[in-house]
Amino acid sequence: MMVRSILLIAVVLFGLAPEASAQTGDVRIDITAGQGRRIRLLCESLSAAGNRDARSSSVQADEVLANDLENSAVFMVTRTWASGDQPRDVQAIVSGKWTVTGNQVRLRGEVRDVPARRPILVNEYRGSLASWRSVVHQFADDIVLQFTGEAGVAQTQIAFIAQNGREKELFVMDFDGAGIRPLTRDRSIAISPAWSPDGSLLLFTSYRAGTGPKIYVMALDRSKPYVVSARPGNNTSASYSPDGREIVCTLSSDGNPEIYRLDARGATAKRLTNNRAIDTSPAWSPTGQEIAFTSDRTGRPQVYIMDREGGNARRLTYEVDYTDSPAWSPKGDRIAFVSRTGSGFDIYVCRTDGSGVRLLAGGRSNENPRWSPDGRHLVFASNRGGEYALYVSDLDDRPPRKLDTGGRIAVSPAWSPRPAGTRSALNMNLSPNPGGTR
Repeated sequence: MMVRSILLIAVVLFGLAPEASAQTGDVRIDITAGQGRRIRLLCESLSAAGNRDARSSSVQADEVLANDLENSAVFMVTRTWASGDQPRDVQAIVSGKWTVTGNQVRLRGEVRDVPARRPILVNEYRGSLASWRSVVHQFADDIVLQFTGEAGVAQTQIAFIAQNGREKELFVMDFDGAGIRPLTRDRSIAISPAWSPDGSLLLFTSYRAGTGPKIYVMALDRSKPYVVSARPGNNTSASYSPDGREIVCTLSSDGNPEIYRLDARGATAKRLTNNRAIDTSPAWSPTGQEIAFTSDRTGRPQVYIMDREGGNARRLTYEVDYTDSPAWSPKGDRIAFVSRTGSGFDIYVCRTDGSGVRLLAGGRSNENPRWSPDGRHLVFASNRGGEYALYVSDLDDRPPRKLDTGGRIAVSPAWSPRPAGTRSALNMNLSPNPGGTR
C-alpha cells in the first residue's frame, strides 16, 4: 500500500439498493505506518434488529465481515467478541446495524475514527436474506476502497479443478470458499480455467465426450459448453485478451505445440510462435500488447515475453531455471511464475524486465499462480499439506492461508474479475497529515 495520509471527506457510496445513502465526516486518519504495515481496525458486533432470524445471521455476518477485512491484505483486525485485550494502535472502528425483515436484510455499516468516533464511512446495503453474504462483502469492499482508493475483492470468485480419481471437474466458489458448486459433471477431464474480462464466462479445456482436448466456453449458469476450438491435436491453455475480443491459446494442429491468437469465437487463428520447440501457457499483459509464455527452445522450459504479433521474444529471467506458468499482475508491473525444484515447484514473482526475483511460496510443490484483480494476492495450488489444495498468499511475510474446498483435491485456480459495477476508484482529496488523527 502506498505510504501516505488520506483526507477522508464526504463521499456518496451507493449500496445494493437504489435508495441506499451514505455519510462521511471530514476526518483525517493516519495510515503512514511503514511500507507493508497493515491498518489496525476494531470490529464491533453488529446490533441485530427485526425478526428472530436477525440475531443468528448477524453473528455469522460479524465473522464474514471480519474475515473479509483481515483477508484484504490491508487491515489487521481485532474482534470485540473474541477474548483478549484490545490493542492500543486501533485506527478505526467498524460497526453497524443488521436488520432482518421477512426475507430481506438491511445493513447500515459504519466506520469511525479513534478516539473521537467521528464518521469516516456510513452506508446502507440491502439484499435478500439468502444473499446476505453479498451484502457483507460489499460493505467490506467499500471499506477497502475508502482507505486505499481501490475496492477490495470480497465479491470475487475463484474457479478451480476438483479431482476425484481420474475425473477432473470444473468448480467455482466465492473468494473465501463459500458457495462452492460444480459447473461440469462430465465424468471426464477438465483443465486450465480462465475468466472472461467481465466475469460472465469461463474458458477451459476438456476431454468430454471421449474426445481429445478441446477448448470450451461456459456461462456461470451451467448452460451447455460451447466449443471454441476443436482443431486436430491439442487445444489447450486458452485465455481472453483484456478487452475480451480475442483468445490466446496453444494449438498443435500444425504438428507442434505453438501459441496462436484467435477471435473470441475461436476463428481466424493467427500463429504467433514458429519453431521446433514446445510453446505453451500463454498469458496476456493487462494492456493486451504483450504475451508471456513458456518455451523449451533453449533445451529447458523457460518463461518468455513477446509482442502480441509474436515478435521480439525475450527470456524473462536468468536468476532461476526451468520456469513455467507465467501470470501477469493486473497492474502490469510483475509476473508470477513457477520454477522446478527437487520436490516440485516453487512460486516466484519478478518485475516484467526480469529483475527483482523474489521467492513467494516454497516447500513441496506450489503450482499455477493466479492474481487477484487488485494485485494484492496470489491464489495457487499446493500439496504442502498432503493432497493438493488451494492457498492464497498476500505477498507479505504472512504464511499462505488455505481455502476451504470441502475436502476436495483442488488444482488450477483462476481468480475472477470484480463484478460489473464495482467501484474501483474513489474521488478523495489527498492531504499531508504528519500529525496523525485529528
